[in-house]
Amino acid sequence: MNSRLNLLFLLASISLAACGGGSGGSSATAVDPAAETGTISVAITDGPMEEAQELVLRLTHVDVGHANGDVTRLGLREGPMDLDMLQLQNGLTHDLLDRASLPAGEYHWMELGLDPDRSHIGLQGGGRHGLTMGEQDALRVRERFTIRDGEHEEFVMDFDLRNAVQHHHMGGMMGDRFELHNALRLMHRDEAGGLAGAIDESLIDFNHPDCDPAPGGNWAYLFPGDAAQPDDLAEEDTDGFAGPIATDRVELHPGVGEYRYHFAFLPEGSYRVAFSCSSDWDEPGDDDYPEDPEGEFDFQAFSDPVEVVASQMTIFDIGL
Repeated sequence: MNSRLNLLFLLASISLAACGGGSGGSSATAVDPAAETGTISVAITDGPMEEAQELVLRLTHVDVGHANGDVTRLGLREGPMDLDMLQLQNGLTHDLLDRASLPAGEYHWMELGLDPDRSHIGLQGGGRHGLTMGEQDALRVRERFTIRDGEHEEFVMDFDLRNAVQHHHMGGMMGDRFELHNALRLMHRDEAGGLAGAIDESLIDFNHPDCDPAPGGNWAYLFPGDAAQPDDLAEEDTDGFAGPIATDRVELHPGVGEYRYHFAFLPEGSYRVAFSCSSDWDEPGDDDYPEDPEGEFDFQAFSDPVEVVASQMTIFDIGL
């Protein structure tokens, strides 16, 4: 049974921000106190990642790109920080900027400043590894927004870690390499809604004949409402179908006795949710669907379109 529950997002804002130098080869400009300015707050959240028990990023600043080509750098309210992204799941956020001054005007992108040399991943099975950047050299999200004189805007930056981190097995003395790729979304906080629900227990791995009951296989995949079919996580689209917007680990919630998924901070609109109990075979760097070379990965459910409304949590159960 599908049902909808309205739930206003009550998320606190704490913080302070400053401005400074340049970014990504661009010449950044400081905020002129005599010019027309507005203020922005930016919080960050993320999705889960089954391979890691911690993923610590050394965050240094936020750059914003004006339509005229100017770049303004905003210092984080706490200064450069080491942030464990795996602590920011299921709608939890951390404030990066709070009412930071920004020249009024139209902006075309926002970029998260990162020091990869001081970032690392800690694995579930033990071991700690450094991170390298993928082919791109910046965590930039291209989203147009307008800052008006004397007005305040609040944003949430969503970092989908399962899409962002790729594990490459180098072999021999080369060891393993973990690459960080750009998997950011940016949205106005007051324009975001959420989508959550229960998954029928018959679809869960230990109840499904096609799935390995070992932990880690149960995941929900989020797609646009007009997606014709679900697709896997892949660095490059080779089959003409787009990969998921986000993914979420499906876990048993003891308080309610249900296996549930949860997607927070979604722009208002139509979405579809797919479920896989064999997601441990979905390698982010490979195209594993619909023809997984090892024949292991598949989807067990793909929902009808469901509408997400701003400032509301939509409850949509799958297979019940």
